Order: sequence, then C-alpha cells, then structure tokens
Amino acid sequence: MSPAFELADIHCHLMPYVDDGAYDEEESLELMKLEAAQGVRSICLTPHLRADMFESSDESVAEHFALVQRLAEEAALPLTLSCSREYHYDRIFRSRLESGNLRPLGQGKHLLVEFGGRHSAADMLEAVASVQEAGWKPLLAHVERYAPLQDPGFAWELRSSGALLQVNAGSVLGREGLRQKQLVKKLLQKELVDVIASDAHDVRIRTPELELCARQIEKKYGRSLAQRLLCDSPKAILMGSKE
Repeated sequence: MSPAFELADIHCHLMPYVDDGAYDEEESLELMKLEAAQGVRSICLTPHLRADMFESSDESVAEHFALVQRLAEEAALPLTLSCSREYHYDRIFRSRLESGNLRPLGQGKHLLVEFGGRHSAADMLEAVASVQEAGWKPLLAHVERYAPLQDPGFAWELRSSGALLQVNAGSVLGREGLRQKQLVKKLLQKELVDVIASDAHDVRIRTPELELCARQIEKKYGRSLAQRLLCDSPKAILMGSKE
C-alpha cells in the first residue's frame, strides 16, 4: 500500500448550531476525530449562508468556530482549522459581493459558491463573472449536483471562465446516487475536477470519507491525481497560492 495521504478538507459542516451540519458539540468532535483518523490535517469549516434557510450571523459563526477550535485543542487532534462559508448564489451573497463582507477559504481569495436546482447555466456563468469582478476567485461546490453539468462541455466552459470545480467524496464513492457518480467519473476522466472535499454533515449518513476516496482515486487514476485533488490543490487554496 502506498504511504498515507496528508489530506485537506475545504468543504464541510462540522460546526454545531449554525446550519444543518453537526447537531451539537459531541457530534462536532466526533466528526473531527473521524477526519483526523483518516489522515486529514487541514480543515476549513464552511457553514451555509443561504437566504431564508441558513442565515447564521458572522458573529455566531465566529463564536462557534472558537468553540470548535477549543474542542479540537482539548482532544489534542492534529488539525489546523480555519473557517469560511458556503455561499449560496442569492440576494445575500450578491449584496456581500458589493460590500466585500465575505470570508474566503484560508488566506487567499477563493470563495466556495453553491447553486440550487433553479439556477441555469447562464446563472452560473453570471456568478463566476460577478465573483471575479469583485476581486475574488470562485470555487463551485459539489458541481455534480447541477443539471447543466450533465454536459461536460459546460464544465469546461466554467473552468475556462475562471472557476474551479469541487466534487464530493461521497459522489466519487457512489453514496449520492448513480447519476452523480457517473457524472463525477466523466469529469475526472476529462480532468475537469480541481478539488475533492467531504461536504460532511454528520456521523450517520453524510460522513467524511476522504481517505477511502483518495484510495479509490489512486487505484483508478493514479496517485498523482489523488494527491492533487485531495491534498495539493485544497492546501494551495488555503494558502492563497492556487490560481
């Protein structure tokens, strides 16, 4: 077996009390223990910000991030933690693009942006352009969920327009349905994926499985791709060195 990967997870919902992720402190700690046991060493927590659904204030997120940091420290977990948001492309996000009140992934300028079922291909291209015009860099969350991406040519168009594309480890492993698994396979084969992250929410159904995913990518596509998608690229985003 190849040496262990040193993984980075830049899309997850391990913070309690702010969205539909970890239910309480105990589950938050258990999720971090699971990540650490799998070889994850860097985690950026990304609680949702979505109008009329998840509107936890920045102050509440900061307060609960401090709680998560304390839990990790008390458990002596070998994790470097940071905090951003998963921004839904809606009125709140567009307003924040104007004001600049945004929290990037790590030390750079990347923002994790998600879409809903009603967003069209034109909406996605508009979002990518708007984010860049405001001085940020878009990383599009779990793109395998979006209908326009059924055409891999559109994935190429998004990347050509300046977006990075993230897929979920669960989709690679087939946990989120056959359609999503097949789409991720196409995107991987065409080298259109930039980052794989856990999007973990709980310890029962939407669990972190980055190590298993890394091993599967290594087996099917080679270690260098697994290293890039689950280690090097997410770390570069966090450090602000990813173009």
